Amino acid sequence: MKSEGTSDTLASVQALIRRHCPRKSTQTPIADLTLYRCDNTTDPLLVVYEPRIYLILQGAKTVTIHKRSFHYDENHYLVATVDLPLSGHITRATPEAPYLAACIAFDPEEISEIIVRSGIQPDLNAPLAASLGLSRVTPDLLTLIHRLLRALDEGEHGFMAPLIKQELLYRVLLGDQGHVLHEIADQKSDASRINRALAHMRAHFTEDTSPLRLPELAGMGQSTFYRKFQQITGLSPVQYRKRLRLQEARRLMLHEDRLAADAGFAVGYESPSHFTRDYKLIYGLPPHQDVARIREIGVARYREMNEDVWI
Repeated sequence: MKSEGTSDTLASVQALIRRHCPRKSTQTPIADLTLYRCDNTTDPLLVVYEPRIYLILQGAKTVTIHKRSFHYDENHYLVATVDLPLSGHITRATPEAPYLAACIAFDPEEISEIIVRSGIQPDLNAPLAASLGLSRVTPDLLTLIHRLLRALDEGEHGFMAPLIKQELLYRVLLGDQGHVLHEIADQKSDASRINRALAHMRAHFTEDTSPLRLPELAGMGQSTFYRKFQQITGLSPVQYRKRLRLQEARRLMLHEDRLAADAGFAVGYESPSHFTRDYKLIYGLPPHQDVARIREIGVARYREMNEDVWI
């Protein structure tokens, strides 16, 4: 993405995001398009990536799911096809050259409709399905993002934006991540079945779900379910639930002034020592030290610097 033409297009895209994204996070008048900007690098935070296409147009970010990390910048885009609790942080951003990004939401029905209408076939030689994929941005994809943002300027977002979005999804289907989107569009695929279990886990993460309940929701046998769950999310169900619990516990301590033990119990932990151990593994400090560090900075200031860009 370094030719003269693409460099000019990228510069124009960056200018458009600066104009249309005055805050850390801006939901645009175009349905499913959110823009982000941040003048500083951020702490690693637990966030949930929902099914989206994420494009960085300036700066860089690292996201980590269990032991696998993805480092990407304006040369790459990332596709997430299931709800994933992962650790993410912005690694390159300054006031002069802020982190700029665009996020495009989609649902399985949209992908399925494009597949049916276009007749695109999945790549049978593609790797096994995963929930997160990173690919290089092509000139075609950059041009479509440019057109989508220009539709905001030209007052055509009501008519043109859905058509541009369809073409963008079509291009992604033709690219390296096409097989991932095919999986999520197929309601009988492993990814779609696991996604049904993930939806239940997000709604009931403070509860101790029966070991039989999740395979039942996915329509799989127990051994198949746990193997596919690990393959698609990179986590075991216990690890997945743990990240949801820790994310909520931190929110309770910072924004509702809960004590560490109280927050741990509220999200489903029975042992304060177990909660402290898991928390330190994810956040690098025990709960009370982490919260004290943030309060010294100021909770509102910390949120502005680190959290608002993820909303």
